[in-house]
Amino acid sequence: MFNYTISWVQLLLTLTFSITQLSNLVKLSEALLFNSTQIAFVCKLLNFNLQHRSMLKLEEFLRQPTLTKVTEEEDNIIRHYVRGVRRIGLIFRVLCVVVVIFYALFPLMDRNPDGSKKLPLPIWLPFDSNKYYHTIWFSEVLSIAVGAWINSNIDILSYTLMTLGTAQFEILKNRLRNLVKTSNEFVEEDLVLEKMKQCVIHFNDINRLIDLIEKTLSNGIFVQFLCSVIFICMTGFQILVISFRSMQFVLLLTYFCCLTCQVVMYCWYGHILMNSSEDIAEACYMTEWFNGTQKIQRMFVIIMERAKRPVKLRAANFFYLNLQTLMAILRSSYSYFAVLWHIYSNQ
Repeated sequence: MFNYTISWVQLLLTLTFSITQLSNLVKLSEALLFNSTQIAFVCKLLNFNLQHRSMLKLEEFLRQPTLTKVTEEEDNIIRHYVRGVRRIGLIFRVLCVVVVIFYALFPLMDRNPDGSKKLPLPIWLPFDSNKYYHTIWFSEVLSIAVGAWINSNIDILSYTLMTLGTAQFEILKNRLRNLVKTSNEFVEEDLVLEKMKQCVIHFNDINRLIDLIEKTLSNGIFVQFLCSVIFICMTGFQILVISFRSMQFVLLLTYFCCLTCQVVMYCWYGHILMNSSEDIAEACYMTEWFNGTQKIQRMFVIIMERAKRPVKLRAANFFYLNLQTLMAILRSSYSYFAVLWHIYSNQ
């Protein structure tokens, strides 16, 4: 309730400020810059709570024997992928901390043109903020810190779940490559067919895992992508219209890097997951299938035909999480930025 209250109050005050500044393009863009981030965060938090049963089901599904019974070599594959996402998560955390620090410092170092003190966030207040400046400053910094912490938690959890799906595909590919082992041109058909059956069950369970991840997170990611277009556009505009010697300029650059990294990681890990699933057919081909019986070869053909359709994570059935979507977001952001800059130049 504390998180919800502080997030919604912050969003409503910034939206009210935006309405009062419709005639001032610079201040309006500054407010929309933070609003886009806050709307995405509130929607992701709301989706996470609405989908809490799916999250519990997902956590339980990760304990399936087909996903947990692994050899030492396969366990190392999982650890390798998890270590990678932890490093990325740590970098993302550091960027979030730096952004919060800059949000706290820039109002103390920069002043408004009329000499009055700035606030970390452009919000509407029904009273004179100068009378309670330090209290408001502390409250805003606290709300930014709380939002950054929870937002990064949801993002890193999403990256980790996608990475676990990729690791399972890598384990499955490793098993398929080593499926047919020959000794003096002799292949135990029953043993190979039983292993293939286990691989098919594993493949189906991975697909069910990805479906659960998509059901749990896709709506929040969809809002994140939509708001990212506004965020990138407004940040670029703000960087051009404010003084590069101000602390706010440094804040905007850091903020841009942090939230762009947030979107890039969703698309990057989704793209890796898709590529990993596409390689299942190649893994079947790389085994010694030619030494198997006709029944074994037919089974390989069936698996390869099924693997032709790669696994893709979707954001609310509108966007795929891949690099093509990332480029579409960047192109859209630039288009809106160009229109906004043209309007500002004419004014």
